[in-house]
Amino acid sequence: MGRFSLFHLVFVAGLLMSVRVMVAGVERDRGEAGSVVRTRWAMLAGALTLTGFVGSLLVQQQASGVVITLASIAAVLMGVSSARFLVRRAVAIPVSDHEFDPRFAMQGVPALVVAAIPAFGAGQIRLPAHNGASAVVAARSVDGTHIGCDVEVGVERIDDGVAFVEVWSAIEARL
Repeated sequence: MGRFSLFHLVFVAGLLMSVRVMVAGVERDRGEAGSVVRTRWAMLAGALTLTGFVGSLLVQQQASGVVITLASIAAVLMGVSSARFLVRRAVAIPVSDHEFDPRFAMQGVPALVVAAIPAFGAGQIRLPAHNGASAVVAARSVDGTHIGCDVEVGVERIDDGVAFVEVWSAIEARL
């Protein structure tokens, strides 16, 4: 086992900072003003991790102080720029989170088929509404199969006013 150097501490600090970034995230909500992406913690984590890694390798190879210093500076710049690039790129990717997607607001709600749903066609279901009332909505099967009248179904999502449903017994079988 090689000798311990300050670069080992820098590397471990970078790894710990990376965990902090993964747990806390980089996006901060500012209320009605929207959210802002802060890359400073990710850039610090990238700089520390890469500098610690490169520095510890060079110390083990007994490189000269000038080489270690220049390589450390290059590692800092590379760690900062790559972390900034990766965070900006990840934030630019659209997220399809069911929790925030209004199409999935009715997911899991039981309904009753009132007009048979033909294979790859549309029928109708009755959904529970407020105050004990119900609403009739156009529906399609999620897997394109035929669903007969008076069959209990579960809603997966509602897309452009059409509910995509699955037979309730199939849902229960998975649970």
